[in-house]
Amino acid sequence: MEASRSTGRDASAATADGGAAAPVTPQVERLQTAECWTLLEEARLGRLAVIHADGAPDVFPVNFTTSEGSLFVRTARDAKLLHIAQHPLVAFEVDGETDDSRWSVVVRGSAARVTSEDDLRRSGVRELESWSPTPKFFAIKITANTVTGRRFPKRSGRTDRLIAFEGRVHADALPEPPHPSRGEAPQPIPHHGPRPTAAHPGDAGREPGD
Repeated sequence: MEASRSTGRDASAATADGGAAAPVTPQVERLQTAECWTLLEEARLGRLAVIHADGAPDVFPVNFTTSEGSLFVRTARDAKLLHIAQHPLVAFEVDGETDDSRWSVVVRGSAARVTSEDDLRRSGVRELESWSPTPKFFAIKITANTVTGRRFPKRSGRTDRLIAFEGRVHADALPEPPHPSRGEAPQPIPHHGPRPTAAHPGDAGREPGD
C-alpha cells in the first residue's frame, strides 16, 4: 500500500535497540475528485448547510441526486428558498463507512432554484424520492465549486488529554495553492447520469428535514 494511505491500525515500530517507538498514528487519506463523486453518487442522504437571511447558519438533512457536476434536492416552498435567494453560497456534506474505514465528502458551491423544465428532466430529480412526509414540488440545484473528501481507518475512538486554550488564538497562515503550468489542463468534473433511488437500509429511521 502507498505510504500516503493508512494501514487501518495503530502500530508501535521497534527501534534499533529493540525498544518500542511511539505509536504510529493512522494517516488521513485525501480522496481524488472522481472518487468523491462516486461516493456522492452512491449516497442517499446529505446535509445542506446554508446561511439564513438574517446571517445565522442552519443545516438541513436532505435526499439528493447528482447530475453533470451538480447536486439536485427536492424542496417545498419553504425557508430554504428564502435563504439561498439571500445567500446562495452553501456547503453540502455526505459521510459513510465501510467494514474497515470511514469517509466524508464536502461540496462547496452555489445554490439556486431550478426554473428549467430541461434541467428537471435531464437531472433525474423528478425520480428522486424524499423521505420527508412534507410534499416537495420544487427543486434546488447546487453547482459545485470545490469537492473534497477524506477517508481514515475505522478504529477505537480517541480520548486525547484536553487542555484549555491560553491567550488569543491565531490561525496559521494558509499555504499558497500550487499553480498549474501553462500546459497542464484542469481536471474535469466527472459526469454521471441519474441513479436509482432505492433507500439505503442503513439509513432507516432517519427523516430528512423540510
